Amino acid sequence: MRRILTFYLGIIFLLNLIACNDGTEEKTDDAISTKHQIVGVSVWDRISTRSEPRRKSASTTLLSLGESFLYLDSSAIDSSYNNTKFLKARLSDSSIVWVYGFASELKAVPAVITREVPLYMRPDLLTITDKRINTMEIVAVIEEWDNWIKVVSEKKEKVGWIKKEYITHNDVDLAFALLAKRKLEEQDTEQKIENIEELLENNPYPESIFVQVMRDSLDREKEMLRDSQRDRDWEDMRRRERD
Repeated sequence: MRRILTFYLGIIFLLNLIACNDGTEEKTDDAISTKHQIVGVSVWDRISTRSEPRRKSASTTLLSLGESFLYLDSSAIDSSYNNTKFLKARLSDSSIVWVYGFASELKAVPAVITREVPLYMRPDLLTITDKRINTMEIVAVIEEWDNWIKVVSEKKEKVGWIKKEYITHNDVDLAFALLAKRKLEEQDTEQKIENIEELLENNPYPESIFVQVMRDSLDREKEMLRDSQRDRDWEDMRRRERD
């Protein structure tokens, strides 16, 4: 009787094991992608992605500064162009592309700086540096420790620690900060003012906490323009007097 019971228990165990294995096989890809997924962040604005891990391959789309992607655990080196590293990635529309390694940060999340703050070498107030990170700068957060975070700025120009209270992860704030950054890239003051006014008038993200920051920036640009105009007028007057 004991042998028969042992036999049936063995059969039941074997059937359960087979059933578990079958279930795992059906969900292997999803389980792996959920459990081990690595998120990356673009730290370059309007940088192209490629159809293959080669610089000369077809461009597929553009990544925006602060845009996230899912790293597919595959990388390649383009030895034909300065050993450029590419990362295989899935974008938010599920498209599969290759992104530039130098323009990305893995195991990161995007954020925006809410006020100008100094950078620290380590999560310690005694390690302050002379570098600062500005209000509305989009960064990649790559590490956290206590109430500190380590951030990487656009094009990896600045890396350091700040207090986590000075960032926002809100998607609306990220989107508005990116639009504002592009408007402020204009070098001509008059055109910059026109760009900011257009953004504020047709703002798709009126609920962003940075709207007032942009209004203040507009006031500063207008004041700079008035000062510049006064200086030109003064120079013209002095020139006429000399003549």
